[in-house]
Amino acid sequence: MMNLQFAQNFAARRRELGYTQEQIANYIGVSRAAVSKWEKGQSYPDITILPKLATYFNWTIDQLLGYKPQLTNEKIIELYKELAIRLHKEPFSDVELTIEALIEEYYACFPFLLKMAQLYLNYAQSAQDPQQIAVRIETLCERVQQFSEDFALVNEARIIGAVSLLMQQRPDELLDKIGHSVQIQLGEDQLISQAYGLLGQPKKAQEILQASLYQYLLSTVSTCTSSLLLLVTDTRKFDQTIERAEALITNWQLDVLHPNSALSFYTLAATGYMQMQQTENAMTMLKRYVKVCEKLTFPLQLRGDDYFSLIDDWLATTMQLATVTPRDTASIKHDLITTITQSPSFTPLHKNKDFQLLVTNLQHLIERNDS
Repeated sequence: MMNLQFAQNFAARRRELGYTQEQIANYIGVSRAAVSKWEKGQSYPDITILPKLATYFNWTIDQLLGYKPQLTNEKIIELYKELAIRLHKEPFSDVELTIEALIEEYYACFPFLLKMAQLYLNYAQSAQDPQQIAVRIETLCERVQQFSEDFALVNEARIIGAVSLLMQQRPDELLDKIGHSVQIQLGEDQLISQAYGLLGQPKKAQEILQASLYQYLLSTVSTCTSSLLLLVTDTRKFDQTIERAEALITNWQLDVLHPNSALSFYTLAATGYMQMQQTENAMTMLKRYVKVCEKLTFPLQLRGDDYFSLIDDWLATTMQLATVTPRDTASIKHDLITTITQSPSFTPLHKNKDFQLLVTNLQHLIERNDS
């Protein structure tokens, strides 16, 4: 069915160009009455006429139909936020219908498809069948990889697609997709920075290095976090990992720059200590978790600081959704509490008075941020 905006677009363009209905009818080879019906939306031109009509109007067929296959980054972020809020308030299946309708409409807008894959990834556990959602994420990422010519977009799709394979418990395919071993970092970032220096753009050169350092720091803390539960049988190395990662978080102020990385680290550290039956150390990690929460301001938004003074533009342009949280504020606040109160790892602490006080303080922090 032809887009219902055709009639409005057709009439507006005809008037803008100063054409009469009869002139158009003569050019196309139809009656003036037929042209009149097009403008009123009572009928539509045959599809074979559209190229000739678009040429006459000096438009594309997409402009004639009012079809916009691509969305701006701003519109993608706006839709992401709206859908994230709905996913918190409404049944997943209801919002899924809207998401799929948008995907169908903008199936050629690959940045949008990738962000819908990310949205599904962040809310998959709310779905009745998370495995089915994981499969959908995989198919969206495969389309981006197959048809997009944007290297960064394709690489991001490759990683998100790999996460979906992990969700589906298909580790062999994951390794085939992203590799079986860690590759040597070749320092492209430093080469790019040096190139900008030679071009007489020192500020851009510095921005490249700041963005690179920012990512390496986050990656290092994330790697430490992932390694913790693999080290619970090696107390010495477990403690060393915590000591070194905490130094990074503290010295580089990552608890403010990227609080999620710090929160994830302290959660896993506390979980590891509980597995090692070191309750006191687990409580220390949980208290530091609450300390990070004390510094949160909502809505959460990633930005640089006095040291990383040049990364804000990079965050906004390169990491399309980096300057907004991947989940809605209500869900984040809810998860900040349930991460502690509903984790099976911390169930043995529920009767611990210090733990009860910690939870109460955390709840007050969240309530204070609501006011």
